[in-house]
Amino acid sequence: MSKAFTKEDAGTEEVLLPPRPRSSSSDKRYITPEGYQALQEELTALTTAAPREPGLLAHESEARTRERTRRVQQLTAILDEVKVVAPEPPDEEHVYFGAWVTLEDEEGVETTYRLVGVDEADVRAGRLGIESPLARALLGRELGESVRVERPRGDVEYTVVRVTYRAPSA
Repeated sequence: MSKAFTKEDAGTEEVLLPPRPRSSSSDKRYITPEGYQALQEELTALTTAAPREPGLLAHESEARTRERTRRVQQLTAILDEVKVVAPEPPDEEHVYFGAWVTLEDEEGVETTYRLVGVDEADVRAGRLGIESPLARALLGRELGESVRVERPRGDVEYTVVRVTYRAPSA
């Protein structure tokens, strides 16, 4: 049986997580200023956190320390590679990187997403990675235009009903 399918420990050598692969569309990965700041804050929190938390067993503490170290290395690599892009669109009629885009689906349901870099994407939080099929379909579109996107559950058509480059008020 291959060692890949066993629980044997390969030794004590630390395995480091590589940064995410570079995007297929360019040599640099883009990120919004807010996304960059959030990653910096996460890195700061991880590097200033207490190495051992009270009440943890030694092996739990070691596992958390290893995970923290991996995340610090991953964040450091990401922050070294990304290019911060502050959205300064020529108008608020077209969809570009950093835009908040409100879409209306075929049933009239509206959803707002912000087009962001892959390192800050979180669909549940409304941040759509620029390399996702929907974001790629939206880039360069203008207010009132429709896009059709293939999904595993079937195609869906969205209409761009609002574009802004300022954070919508909550």
